Amino acid sequence: MNRKTNRERTQKQLGRHIRISSKPKVHTGTDNISFEQKRKTISLKKYTAMAILTAVSLILFTVEAALPPIPIQGVKIGFSNIVTLIAMIFLGRREAFIVLIMRIILAGVFAGSVLSFGFSIVGGIMAFIIMALTVNFFGEKKIWIVSVLGAVFHNAGQLAVAIVATGTPSLSLYAPVLLLSAIVTGAIIGVVTTAVLISPLNRYRMN
Repeated sequence: MNRKTNRERTQKQLGRHIRISSKPKVHTGTDNISFEQKRKTISLKKYTAMAILTAVSLILFTVEAALPPIPIQGVKIGFSNIVTLIAMIFLGRREAFIVLIMRIILAGVFAGSVLSFGFSIVGGIMAFIIMALTVNFFGEKKIWIVSVLGAVFHNAGQLAVAIVATGTPSLSLYAPVLLLSAIVTGAIIGVVTTAVLISPLNRYRMN
């Protein structure tokens, strides 16, 4: 009798547990609102960071343009590429591309010509593509390699524009000079970018 009573009591408890557990979880609107607010907050922070990085990139471009030119025709250090790399790592590829395009457009509006805009947009996009494809492969510890590849493709793009714009294929003979300068300037940009990545600014990354 006791065994039967215990068995019935156990079955009742088990049945009660199953009924409780089988009740569907009710999702309130609070969870959705919280997620939506969080998503909007992240988006706002990213947009703000993109605006700041675009401004910094434009300032670096303007400062470099005001400096005495390097005595090698067509060679620049490319300080604004630091911002492109930082944006790619801190925010993401899509955001970095937007920062790059905004900087090129604004630079072209305020201090450029149609030809210089062509040089910048082709070189900038080619550099961005190779950096976006290799940044995860090499990682942050070898970001200087990514920077060198970006500089090489940037110079290659600009050389192609120069050949097409002037109709002078012989300009391709200048390629070894541009390749060597790209390795040097790309390494410099990579070292500076590494310094930023290990600085306290690293805590602002969102990617």
